[in-house]
Amino acid sequence: MFKNKLNSNEGMIFSWEKTQFITMWMKNTLIALDMIWLNSDFEIICIKENTIPFDLTPISCSKPANYVIELTAGSAKTFNLKKKKKAIIRLISE
Repeated sequence: MFKNKLNSNEGMIFSWEKTQFITMWMKNTLIALDMIWLNSDFEIICIKENTIPFDLTPISCSKPANYVIELTAGSAKTFNLKKKKKAIIRLISE
């Protein structure tokens, strides 16, 4: 939120210990994003591309998840992200 730029090599990951239906929104988000939902095995289960800045409409996945990754809009296509692919996540800071 409140960022006016996100580099192509940057993103944000949200995590939940319990698998659940996760709904996001774009309140106070200045840039369009791609949102990627992952299950506990880091498998991509949903992708929402080019979300609308400041939109309060709930953005959700029809399947329960453990993680949501937010990337710059267009990243899902750039990195050829597809459902059922597995993500490899390397955290460099918390």
